[in-house]
Amino acid sequence: MTLRNDDQLLTDYGKRGDAAAFDILYQRFRQPLFGFIRQQLPDAIANEVFQECWMVVIEQAADYMPCGSFRGYLFTIARRKIADYWRRQQRQPSQTSDDDGNIEPISDDIDPQIIQLQQATNDVILMCVGRLPKAQRDVFMLKQTGLAVEEISLILGATFETVKSRIRASYSKLRSCWERHHDK
Repeated sequence: MTLRNDDQLLTDYGKRGDAAAFDILYQRFRQPLFGFIRQQLPDAIANEVFQECWMVVIEQAADYMPCGSFRGYLFTIARRKIADYWRRQQRQPSQTSDDDGNIEPISDDIDPQIIQLQQATNDVILMCVGRLPKAQRDVFMLKQTGLAVEEISLILGATFETVKSRIRASYSKLRSCWERHHDK
């Protein structure tokens, strides 16, 4: 069996109806894609957006023309879906997420202090990421999914050097924010 690249797999699925090719693509990208979406949306919405992304891939498979990487194409779809969600939320400010503030029950064998410490750590990290300027936050989130700088630059429509600078700046700001806030 020969290994096919992602673009060839989508082409095989779109042009020849090769369901096995789609399955391979799905297995390769389901975890990184969901992780990327979940970092930016509540659970229930993340699941919905994840499914919408794959529906776009399926619907556009027959017309897919490789002009970068499949990974870049897929994450561009996700970025647009995430932006659409947040735009809709700005138009409906009275809606809130069910996921905000939910506390899961603690079992007897888990140390509540450790859970508190983990939650505090997560809160600091999220706060620091949230304080990044949008351009740096976008680059940081895409980099966390494992995308290469070249792919990020294609997705964002920015030069390779601009993306590298934003990555460096985001890591520097996150490190500085972490140092200021993690012991408080």
